[in-house]
Amino acid sequence: MGRRNFLELDADGATGPLATRPAGTVSGWNGLALRITDTARALHTLARLHTCIYNAWAAYDGDARQTVQGVAVRLPRAERDAASKTAAMSHAARGILAGLFPETLADVDARMASLGLDPAAAAGQFSPAGIGRTQAAAMLGARHREQPFALMPAEARQPVTAGQQAIAAHWFAQARHISVRDGHDDDRDVLLYFVLANALADAASAAGDDAACAAAAAEALRRLTGGVRLDAPASEAGRRVGARVFDKARRYWQGKL
Repeated sequence: MGRRNFLELDADGATGPLATRPAGTVSGWNGLALRITDTARALHTLARLHTCIYNAWAAYDGDARQTVQGVAVRLPRAERDAASKTAAMSHAARGILAGLFPETLADVDARMASLGLDPAAAAGQFSPAGIGRTQAAAMLGARHREQPFALMPAEARQPVTAGQQAIAAHWFAQARHISVRDGHDDDRDVLLYFVLANALADAASAAGDDAACAAAAAEALRRLTGGVRLDAPASEAGRRVGARVFDKARRYWQGKL
């Protein structure tokens, strides 16, 4: 199946050449989420958003599995066109953000309109709107981010600090640089955000400190890129979180979970 790279960079906090790039599907939803989420929930909101986007995307892939039990979908190869996939991901993102922040519905729907999508589109079970909405409802119903993505249940849980929204913005900016530098296609970009968002959220829950969040993000991105090292504070706890999140995300991606 042919793929096209529909992820471009957006200007949520970027400067220089990156700020001139038009917002694309995944980065545009990420930028909107960073703007509308309350600070204390930023990392968990972004993890739920990008896991839901990944789950919608997985319906259009030949191997990947969704993370939410009971709503697995895999479309026939003939129905896996790029436009439908983009629409499904966007309806999933809209469902998550509107469900968590109903007061921002006008901004969310404006984002849909900018992509040429109708928020009220008919949602047959296997239509892009139906797949996206189903994945969003499953994620909201499962309260996915109340449990770590890849940590052992016995590990300590810590409250998320207010300053971690700034950390998220920094590491998502790093992800955008990696995407452009390495010429990612859409498959790699979906995984990029999926891995990074869950690494940040899990590190915040497990260790609770900024150094661990940064170390988890750096380790997850290092593994995803095959060895590119990014500056981050030394935190063995954070590094373990990043490694564990990457490994679990990779197994979902490869259809091994």
